[in-house]
Amino acid sequence: MSIRACLILERQHDWFINVADDIHVMPKSASVADLVATVSKGIGAAKLGNPKCIIAPASNSCFFARLSLEPDVEIRDRPALMYELENHIPIDAESMAADFIAVQDNGVTADDVPRQSTQQMKSISAVAVDVAHWKPLADALETEGILVTTISPSVALAVSSVTETDAQDAVAEIIFCDGDRADIVTLTNGVILAWKHQKLDITTLTRHRLLDTPATANTLVVGCDTEQADLIREVYGQIDINSVPLETHYSRGALLALSDRTTNGFNLRRDHLAPDDPLRPIARQVNWVAYSAAICLLTMIAGSWWRSERIEREINEVLKAQSAVFRQSFPDTKVPASLMRRVRSEHSRIMGSRNASNQIDVPKPAVQILRGLLTSLPEDVRFRISEIDIRNGAIDIDLQVRRPVDAGVIAESLSKGGFEVAPPVTTQKDAKTFDSFLEAKWPRTRTANKNSDPPNKKQRVTPAPTAAEVSTQ
Repeated sequence: MSIRACLILERQHDWFINVADDIHVMPKSASVADLVATVSKGIGAAKLGNPKCIIAPASNSCFFARLSLEPDVEIRDRPALMYELENHIPIDAESMAADFIAVQDNGVTADDVPRQSTQQMKSISAVAVDVAHWKPLADALETEGILVTTISPSVALAVSSVTETDAQDAVAEIIFCDGDRADIVTLTNGVILAWKHQKLDITTLTRHRLLDTPATANTLVVGCDTEQADLIREVYGQIDINSVPLETHYSRGALLALSDRTTNGFNLRRDHLAPDDPLRPIARQVNWVAYSAAICLLTMIAGSWWRSERIEREINEVLKAQSAVFRQSFPDTKVPASLMRRVRSEHSRIMGSRNASNQIDVPKPAVQILRGLLTSLPEDVRFRISEIDIRNGAIDIDLQVRRPVDAGVIAESLSKGGFEVAPPVTTQKDAKTFDSFLEAKWPRTRTANKNSDPPNKKQRVTPAPTAAEVSTQ
């Protein structure tokens, strides 16, 4: 039978290897290296991508027991079940790999039953193998890149195939003939309830028929010749015969195991026989994820590098443009190393010379102010100026008058001449003289700032001293 996988089946006297359409039979003494080499060669010839492999130990390499548990025992507690199984088979829990199927009155497995109904379970079917015998083969196949998905007894594979093709009664018994040996399996609703590997002779069959075969069981014989069928019929009477070769049932059972369509799914690829890498079944998908992540990171790094290079190139172009503008604006000045600092400094200096009116106050020459002052003094009032102080357009006048009212006349006259005059302060000096103090201010001349918008009219400013002090006796 052709399968898109590989099956390594241990038989009583040899190894049966089925890879795709190729079948190889090797002696029982073949080494692990020879078995792996044969499988690898068959996979290469069949061009199987990501091949999967099933290892099927022979019946004489397996241990079967039916455990009767109390209702309060938790059947999902595998360590406890393995130590319980240790009491029924000649191998300790640390050296075995085991699997369990819980059997109920209705014949369903524990995986199909809610947790609250576990008290209805009466027994558990258990299968175990010696780890030391099978781990080298499984590890060697994994080393060659061959994924070992299942390690299941050959009889369990055959039972899965038979129950898939032939409808069985509630209680049935199947006899698998293999030379002078036979595997007698009792099923309850398709689930293995009992399994014995024994000689195929009248005495053994009779004893089993009387002691272990349920009274209501129908018997199906698989893989027997005419002589064996007559021998079994002599003990059991009416029997059904399945004419399909036993090797075909093994291959079909392997396909069912790969597709998880079997109710007798004993899988010993666990415990100490579990793969060293738990991600090995999905290694291809994990590798694709890793490759995608690596490509994404490389793309991000390349994009960041390209962006930084582009920004650096644009910065250099801007610096060149700034240098060109600076040379054009200041042809006699060397371009400074810190160009932007120089530009900001010049900008701050220029902005500091601005005022609210965009004009600059120009001080009035003291001589012109004095001329305006003398011109504005009244001619019909007698007074004497003791001191005149002119500073930045501000005028302080100390004078003497005959009457206090004369100081007011002088202030009014200066105001008419364009000065801003504060009320005079007058004190009596003697019986005929009064001292008066006047404060006046000449309005400043405002001219346009070269850095601001130009005014409507241009004014010419003549430099002059900013202060003068004139004393008149």
